[in-house]
Amino acid sequence: MRIVFPEGSGSVQKPEDLLPVKKLGTVDYYEKPPESKVDLIQRLRDADVVFLDYSVMDAEVIAACPKLKFICFFGIGYGNCIDVAAATKHGVRVSYTPGYGATAVAEYTVGLMLALTRHIAASYYSLKHGEWLSAKFQGTDLKGKTLGIAGLGPIGADVARLGAGLGMRLLGWTRTATPERAQHGLRLVTLEEVFADADVITIHLSLNAQTERLISRALLGKMKPTAYLINTSRAKLVDNEALAEILQQKRIAGAALDVHEDEPAPMNYLLASLPNVLVTPHIAYNSKEAGENMLRIAYATLDAFLKGEQLHVVNPV
Repeated sequence: MRIVFPEGSGSVQKPEDLLPVKKLGTVDYYEKPPESKVDLIQRLRDADVVFLDYSVMDAEVIAACPKLKFICFFGIGYGNCIDVAAATKHGVRVSYTPGYGATAVAEYTVGLMLALTRHIAASYYSLKHGEWLSAKFQGTDLKGKTLGIAGLGPIGADVARLGAGLGMRLLGWTRTATPERAQHGLRLVTLEEVFADADVITIHLSLNAQTERLISRALLGKMKPTAYLINTSRAKLVDNEALAEILQQKRIAGAALDVHEDEPAPMNYLLASLPNVLVTPHIAYNSKEAGENMLRIAYATLDAFLKGEQLHVVNPV
């Protein structure tokens, strides 16, 4: 069995991390990403198993891999990288690694909340450039403010726990509202109420046909002029054109974005150029512990596949 990591993985933090799969067969571990689709196909042509980080395996790539039987995507957003319909057509099972980094993303979200409301990044940049403008960077306390959480899965639930620890009032919306989702004093409300009433709104939804651009111009228009928006989930959940307009017009206080329409973000990225926006390069998930969890879950999906079982399978073939 040939097992291929076509662009390495941040989850593999030391050589010993590959030992469990080396016991199963030949492992091709590439440190650098492929230079092109042709290069990717060359790396994957003889693979039986692929552990995929962020390269795109479209229908053409999958069709060029006649031995392929199993793909595990490192992360949650497999639909951005894998043509699942093509994989199904060719009898290739696809799995992913849910739940690996809820703590990492939740803690990072709170970090963005603090950085945004206390101007940490802007004041750091100012001081690094020789300025001393302490009076300029007056912040806002989070204690007593209202935190609105869109999405109450594992990440949103952990953000609620951390927000309660800061002394914030909690509003939340989820498509599957149950009493169990209303933890830490959180009050379940409509999505419109979240956007109209919260001082800080954070998005924790999966991206699919039902949620794409769910955070619409109309919803963004309900936000308070003093409110902040945080997105550590997926860029396409939000009407980012409308968000940019609202931020340019200073109709809300600011936004912190860890996810972007194009990744890597282009040099002329409008949202990154706005003074009331904090952007980071999609790193909310990236903690040592989350990486260890991701690799453990990924290996478990392969183990289940080899036993004829299913774990975190997208397309049971």
